[in-house]
Amino acid sequence: MINETVAHYRILRKLGAGGMGVVYEAEDTRLGRRVALKFLPEDSRQDKQALERFVREARAASALSHSSICTIHAIEDSNDRTFISMELLEGQSLDKLLTSGPLAVSRAIEMGIQLADALDAAHKKGIVHRDIKPGNIFITESGSVKILDFGLAKLVARPTSESSDDHTIGAAPVTLLTSPGMAVGTIQYMSPEQARGEEIDGRSDLFSLGAVLYQMLTGKQAFPGSTSAVVFDNILNSAPVAPIELNIEIPAELERILNKALEKDRDVRYQVAAELRADLKRLQRQIDSGGRPLASSWLDASARGQSDAVERIGDRLGCPAAQTRNRANATGCSGADRRGGLRRLFDFSPHTALAVRELHDRKPDQQRTYRACGYFSRRKISADGA
Repeated sequence: MINETVAHYRILRKLGAGGMGVVYEAEDTRLGRRVALKFLPEDSRQDKQALERFVREARAASALSHSSICTIHAIEDSNDRTFISMELLEGQSLDKLLTSGPLAVSRAIEMGIQLADALDAAHKKGIVHRDIKPGNIFITESGSVKILDFGLAKLVARPTSESSDDHTIGAAPVTLLTSPGMAVGTIQYMSPEQARGEEIDGRSDLFSLGAVLYQMLTGKQAFPGSTSAVVFDNILNSAPVAPIELNIEIPAELERILNKALEKDRDVRYQVAAELRADLKRLQRQIDSGGRPLASSWLDASARGQSDAVERIGDRLGCPAAQTRNRANATGCSGADRRGGLRRLFDFSPHTALAVRELHDRKPDQQRTYRACGYFSRRKISADGA
């Protein structure tokens, strides 16, 4: 098709191809701009379901106006061929970027904020993407993030809507493109409810985003497997390897965020994308304001008591032990964390404090082990609590 003219577009070069379509760079001769044109693959042109899914992608994405969602300009027909005209992006997909290994923590956090914000916008419109994965996330040359391919998107009742119908995006009357009980999406990034073929909502996308963030930070898939059956079993029954075991630079707070996003029970997962975005932004602000969220894996210390452990950890941080004092009963004490250990704050100087919790995975004859949860500026603690 190179150098052909389709409608008012001149095809310039092929950008890529996949199961959902073939994409070309083209010139819009009417407006004098470069665009991307997406066509159905040749073997799918006569497939009614493929065409309906193709049209649904255009309708879903065009209903959204967000800087982190690829803009759809139009859906058009020419010579019995339906195609989508969309924003031309320069850069690379996230799956290609990850072939070089995990991303820096700060970059992954920033990208996670953009993606959560985009999903928040989609979910508020009642649109669930259903196929969030590295291959559907694009990184532009300027570093911006774009969500692509709404071909599997599903329209669900909005929280403020009186309707309880849950249907696939399409023309009215709605034609369901999947049967009840059918799992739709890319299996390594499916939520448990998606893997079981259950009805889903925006929380499913948040699980998928958690799996993507996990891979961005560790370079590994959260739920690997040599066969589909193994992957499904891992999603439904197994917890992923602790992120800090794969990347010691991951702060404990970021590990907590990942664990919450990857909760198998959607009722205790992040309920809306705005919650995930807020947690990531708080962590980003903490880092930017001078707090040093520490990777807990290399700040373990075995000791007979908490104060002794804190002094040992403090020594490794270059903080004089004489400057520490127990603030266990101060307002900053956070109580028991999700692993059952009491988390307490210790001052290391007038400007910094360390959060420490006791680990409970020890044998009876072993010394207690304590782990640093984070190294914070006191200004941050005063503003937000521990």
